[in-house]
Formats: sequence, structure tokens, C-alpha cells
Amino acid sequence: MVEKGRIIFKTEIFQIENLSTMKGGGRYIMQEIDFADIKQLALNILKDVAEFCDHHDIKYALAYGTMLGAVRHEGFIPWDDDIDIMMPREDYNRFIQLYNDCNSRYKVFSIETDNTYTYTMAKVFDQDTLMIDNTLWRNFDKAGVFVDIFPVDGLPESKSEQQALFRHQQLLNLLFHGSSMKFTFSNRYVDSKGSFASLKGYIRTFLKFGAISLMHFLPTTYLIKKINLDAQQYLYADSKYVSILVDCASGNKREVYLKQLFDDRVRYKFEDTEFWGVADSDFYLKHLFNNYMEAPPEDRRVPHHNYKIYWR
Repeated sequence: MVEKGRIIFKTEIFQIENLSTMKGGGRYIMQEIDFADIKQLALNILKDVAEFCDHHDIKYALAYGTMLGAVRHEGFIPWDDDIDIMMPREDYNRFIQLYNDCNSRYKVFSIETDNTYTYTMAKVFDQDTLMIDNTLWRNFDKAGVFVDIFPVDGLPESKSEQQALFRHQQLLNLLFHGSSMKFTFSNRYVDSKGSFASLKGYIRTFLKFGAISLMHFLPTTYLIKKINLDAQQYLYADSKYVSILVDCASGNKREVYLKQLFDDRVRYKFEDTEFWGVADSDFYLKHLFNNYMEAPPEDRRVPHHNYKIYWR
């Protein structure tokens, strides 16, 4: 229900356990945060994280669409509102251990520190905000505007062993997503052009429904812990090749890099501040996006997330 731009929630509609802002089991009014403000709040988190990392000699780099935004737009991709960074596993672990002692508004959460956590990578959340992720069966009650932090782990040198590890992690990620996600209709192909686009969308939806129905009862927390444990079989410091192994549910995430790529960093302008990113951004972005300087068609320039964020 919407009243003058404000959202009224009922506990029977949104089954969120231990929601600190819910009063008396009745109705509670929360104000939704708009797209532009979400971006500014996320940027504020990144600034705080970056300052903390520089002060404590913790290595980080902009990642994925955030790195692309820095190079192509000197800031956010206009239709995107999230921020991704990555850290070598040792730096990632130090950050998780130290960051919350120095901050009250922004808090980092991960499966290593909270058994109710619902994601495979760490996130820093703005505790003045609340996120409702409509794709999840169980929302994390401390979630809000966020910055994703991906650990970078070592890989074996053998290509066959690398691919075996990727297949293993990919299976675990698929099981995790099946155990944690609600069924939603897939419009990934339905809205695309081409004679078989709609058919692909309906087939994908049917397969997704079957998979989620079968995997919904799998233990989500165990799978998140297993994904992170198995990602650390090869130490970053001792490895020639590295990758992000906690988020490889799809084939295009099978990224293999020489560790040197992450050891060499320079600063990039992102909105009104400079942050660390890999020095060879051209290699990194081509590996991920091919012709990365070419923007997608206008009908694909839309946010990819299915959540809403409110003031607590």
C-alpha cells in the first residue's frame, strides 16, 4: 500500500524475522529511497571503505561494472546503482575482522561472522537503510544500501585442475541459488529481439521453476560456507593464477588471471573521488565484457536488481 510516497508494510505480507524497525506487530511506515540517492549512499560507503583500507594497508580494487563505470563513465554506469570491489583473500579476511570496530553506521557482514547471512561474498551495509530483496526466500535483516566485496583466491597452475575447480564451484553456486531464491518469471529473453527470444524466455522460466522447486530445501548456510571454504584450497600468496571463486554460477564468471594483474594498481576517477583499480584495466575489462567501451542497446540499459531500499 502506498500513501503519499510512503510504503506501509504488514508483517503478514513481508515475512521478515527480527525486523528491528517493526513496531507492536502492526503497521509501520517506511520511506523508499530513490535511485539517485541509493547511488550517493553507496558511494559514501565506498569512500569510507577505501579510506579505511588505505589507512590499514588493505589492498582493494574496483571490480566488474564498477571498474567499467570508472573507465567508460568516470563514475557509475548511468543505469546501475551497485558498487563492487575485490580483495585478495588475506586482505579480505583482515577487512572483515577490523572494519566494524571503527564504524557505527556502516557494517560489514559475511558468513564468517554471521550464520544468518544470505550471500556468498561480504557486503558492507548502511545500517540507516533497509533492503528488501524480492528474489530471496529469507532476507538478511541487517541488509541495506551496500557495497559488494569479492575475495580473490588462488588457483592451481594446471588448466584441467582449474576447470575442475570452476565446475565444482559452479555446481555449489547453482545449488546455493536454488536453495535461497524465490521463483520469478524470467524476462531475460522474452524482451529481447529475435525469432526465438520469447520461446527461450518461457523455456528458461520452466527450467528455473523446476530447479528451484527441487533445491529449495537444501541448507543455504551450509552451501555458503562450503563455497567459501572450497574457494580457499590454493593460497593467493603462493599462486601464479587467481580468480573470484565465490560467485561463479554462470559460465562467463570463469575468470583466470595472472596474480600480477591484481598486484599492479593505479587510481581511477569514480564520481568525485579516486579509487584503486587494476593498472591493466583494458585487459581486465576486455576479458569480462569484450568491446567494453560500446554501451549496450537502449532497451538493455536498465538496473538488473530486484530489490527496494527504505530508510529504517
